[in-house]
This record gives sequence, structure tokens and C-alpha cells, in this order.
Amino acid sequence: MVDQIILLNFIGMIFEAFIIIFAAILLLLILKKYFIKRHKLTKLLLIIFINYFAAIVFSWISKIFVVLQLDVVQDGSIGTWIYKLIEDFRLSEFFVIIAIFLSYILKVNVFEKGYNTAQKYVMIIYGIFSSLYILIIYEDNNTLLDIIAFLIVFIYMVMVYAPFLRRSIESYRAVKEKNYKQAFLSLAIMSVSFMLIFLNFAIDRIFIFLGSPGFTAFYFLAWSFALVGIFGAYFGYIRPKSRE
Repeated sequence: MVDQIILLNFIGMIFEAFIIIFAAILLLLILKKYFIKRHKLTKLLLIIFINYFAAIVFSWISKIFVVLQLDVVQDGSIGTWIYKLIEDFRLSEFFVIIAIFLSYILKVNVFEKGYNTAQKYVMIIYGIFSSLYILIIYEDNNTLLDIIAFLIVFIYMVMVYAPFLRRSIESYRAVKEKNYKQAFLSLAIMSVSFMLIFLNFAIDRIFIFLGSPGFTAFYFLAWSFALVGIFGAYFGYIRPKSRE
């Protein structure tokens, strides 16, 4: 059983390494675009993307811990706490929560004239709640708490990206210019893809809860959707009126 877990983590580590390479290339392209335009929305998307990239990197590091069979003394120190956050995917989830909140800010800047005060506080409060749960509420080998963590993040994604998707589709149908239609379509693809990341992770964890060793097709689908979402973010990040 131990050998199987190590093998599965090794496969996951190789798979995520490819995701990291493609993500790094896109990150450099967005960075290059930012230096050319110096547009605030480009900068915001760059920060969002850096957080998603960090989530993937720390997920990859957690696989290295398992493959190399690294362990630390459970002495309650900050180092042990950080190690557990990385190993249990919690630090990756925390970076995703940051990216989701920044995506909410991006949505407001692209589609809205200003913040809805009640909605803004809901987003802030839920983000804080999610972060506290992710960073504090967990136990070793407690898959149920992990499932809840993934679902909490998934709900936060839906809260942000579902309206993002709706507004992107509405704008896609409303505009006539090809470049703008492509931009809104790309943002719609990004929104759907990002929502599906943690839905697939949650399903993978449910299978683990039911006795599977993990790394089901849903795990690979999750990271595949992450890559699709990143492509969508890259090709659809320019605000339609930014050229005017």
C-alpha cells in the first residue's frame, strides 16, 4: 500500500511538473505584456496568476515530500505547522483563496461601475472564514475535513466566477468586434475552468473517503482545467474599453 501511494504521488509529481512548466511560460508572457502596457488590469491578472502558480508549486512540493518520504518531528513548532500545511494541500488552497478574491476585484473593474457594498463584505467575510478553516481546521488522515475544505473553496469560486461567467457571456453576445468577442469568450472559459478545478478535487477526495488510494481521473481533470483556465485568463484579460 505504501509503495502504491509513493508511485501515485510520483505520477502526480511528474504531471504537475508539466503543468508548472506551461504555467511558467504563460506567467512570463503576461509579465511581458504588463511591461508593455502597464495596465492596472494586466497587473491584477498577473498577481492572480502568481497566486495560482504558487498553489500549483506547493502542491508539487507536497508530492515530493511523499515520494522522498520526508517527515518532521511533530513538535508543534511553526516549521512543523508550515510543513503540514504544504503536505496536506492547505497552503495551496490558501493561495487559491487569495486568487479568488482578487478575481472578484477584477470582475468589478471589468464589468461593474463600482462595488456593491453588501456583496463586497460577503466576499471579504467568506474569504476570511475560508482562510481560517484552511489554515487551522485539519487533522492527519481526516479525509472528511479535506472534503469540506475543497467544497468551501469551490463555493467561494462559484460566488465569484459564476457571475463572472454570466457577465462574460452577456458581453460576448452584446459586442460585435471580433477581438472583444474573443476576449469575453476567453474570460467565460476561464470562469468555467476555475470553478471545475476544486469541484474535481472534491470528487477525488470523496473517492479517497470511500476507500480509493486517490489520484483518480478527477485529480488529473482538476489540474487540466487549471491549465485551460490559465490560457483563458491570458487570452481574455484585456478590458474591452482599455484601448479607447
